[in-house]
Amino acid sequence: MDAPLRVAFQGEYGAYGEMAAARFGIPVPCPTFARVCAAVVEREANLGVLPIENVIAGPVPEAQALLRTQPLSVETTFWLPIEHCLLGLPGASLSAATHVLSHWQALRQCAQFLARQTRLRPTAVYDTAGAAKLVRTLGRHNLLAIASRRAAAHYHLDIVAENIADRTDNATCFALFRA
Repeated sequence: MDAPLRVAFQGEYGAYGEMAAARFGIPVPCPTFARVCAAVVEREANLGVLPIENVIAGPVPEAQALLRTQPLSVETTFWLPIEHCLLGLPGASLSAATHVLSHWQALRQCAQFLARQTRLRPTAVYDTAGAAKLVRTLGRHNLLAIASRRAAAHYHLDIVAENIADRTDNATCFALFRA
């Protein structure tokens, strides 16, 4: 029997990249887009997934450049629906929050929601699920994250608000690739 495929993705468990990777095998987290590519080239993973475009925020230039310049072969591209939620520690509320963390793409995808929350100070971090992990680790009730329902479950956070993206058809195109 063949071993299951290992699929590298950028981010922490609970990331949208993990959801994309899980479609094809066992997700393998990597801290950066470049590390995802290196994991595939160095055979630490059989395949990799990278986000290349979002319907709201547009292209993901770093990922697109890596796929053009690395010795990789794109097998397919596919769209993954993205449903952003506002997450906080149990008992956290939007009215008591002062800061929100997420990946810069997610912050752009939720710009209209954030513009209405004048007390919230958005801060970009390396990953949506990484933002959720930081909220859990820091343990501050005034700190929220924009991430997935999966991240909320993984890091034992409450969903403070749901469906906060600027468009209901929010989706990200991922590329599945191999060396």
